[in-house]
Amino acid sequence: MYTNHRNTHLMETVTLTKLYEVLAQKIGRSEAECLTHYVDVKVKTELCNKLEILATKEDIHALRNEMKDNIISMQKWMLGTFITLVVMILGLYAAILLKP
Repeated sequence: MYTNHRNTHLMETVTLTKLYEVLAQKIGRSEAECLTHYVDVKVKTELCNKLEILATKEDIHALRNEMKDNIISMQKWMLGTFITLVVMILGLYAAILLKP
């Protein structure tokens, strides 16, 4: 994973360098340097902002465990409700059949 980050950074540097060269020919070196610096800072800031809201593997693992616990809890409640309903229905049948 580290090599991918390094390659991405290298690709960013090459892209910014090309941008600088093109802008330097069009608007001058100091303006091109300021603009490429601004673009670099803006991209890094946006990337950091996006990374803060992304879920990590630990977040996903914790969410899966929480969902698993909730599913088990719901299954227990459904089973308890089903058993209660069966007992109620059997009680009603018994009341009807044992009625004098």
